[in-house]
Amino acid sequence: MKSLLKLLVVVVIGVLVYNYFFGTQEEKETSKEIFSNVRDLGKATWGLLRSEKAKFDEGKYDEAVDKVGGLLRSLNGKARDIGDDESLRRLEDLEKRRMELDKEIAEMDRLNETGKTTAAKAKETEIKKDWRTLMDATEVIMNNLEKAPR
Repeated sequence: MKSLLKLLVVVVIGVLVYNYFFGTQEEKETSKEIFSNVRDLGKATWGLLRSEKAKFDEGKYDEAVDKVGGLLRSLNGKARDIGDDESLRRLEDLEKRRMELDKEIAEMDRLNETGKTTAAKAKETEIKKDWRTLMDATEVIMNNLEKAPR
């Protein structure tokens, strides 16, 4: 089944590329529009990743962690579509780590509420370090999925 899907994706890309260069004017315009949409989606994804990293750095942890969870699910779907088992495994690991970060943020919030600000600051430093690691790993997977043959 995976091979069939990969073949289908390769055929679709082949048709798009052929139409882009050798198709009728209408086919060329359709291919250009599709390539433009794919490029826009890539830019939007990168923009989301950057903005959520900035939000996290500003202290908007819960919202940023939730949105990155959505991004990881989206990347998971893309990895499934192209049959990239290695990326799927790594994405599962990242999702587990994201969930751990969510728990650590809740712990930091509890520490802040109880007045243990020194412990909360130490926890925040640890969370930021782990967040950067999560974001870097996510970026690597995004790059790999963008380069993967479709």
